[in-house]
Amino acid sequence: MKVKEVLNYNRIIKAIIDNANDVNSLVKFKLLGMLKQFEPIVANFETIRDEKIVKYGKTTEDGQTAIIPPKKDDFENDEEFEKASKEYEDIIKKFTSEMDEVLDSEIDIEIKKFNYDDIMNAGVPSDYLVAIYGLIEE
Repeated sequence: MKVKEVLNYNRIIKAIIDNANDVNSLVKFKLLGMLKQFEPIVANFETIRDEKIVKYGKTTEDGQTAIIPPKKDDFENDEEFEKASKEYEDIIKKFTSEMDEVLDSEIDIEIKKFNYDDIMNAGVPSDYLVAIYGLIEE
C-alpha cells in the first residue's frame, strides 16, 4: 500500500467514526483498529512534512513556519518581486517533489479487510463504502 492511500483511508475512517452514527459496534471497533495501525505511518508522514516546511519555509510574524508566496507590496519594484516569485516557485517544486516521493512510496502494512457482507449491512453510508472499497474483500 502507498503512503498516500494510508493517509486517505485514515481520513475517511475518521470521518466514518465521527459522522456515521448508525455504524454497528463491531465495524466501528474494526475501524478503530485500522486507525491504530495507520497511526505510526501518519505520524511519520507528518514529521517529514513538518521538517520540509521548516527546511523550505520562513517564520511568520506569529511564530509559525510556513511556505508563503511573496506579496507584491513587500517589494520595492517589480524586478525584486519577480525574482522572489521565481524562488517561491522553485521552493514549491522542490517541496512537492520531495513530498510526492514519500506519498508514492510503498509500505508494508497488514490490514485485515472487511468481509463484504459484514460491512454492507453495518450502517456505513454508501459514499464512505465507495471510498474504502479497497479495504473490502469480495
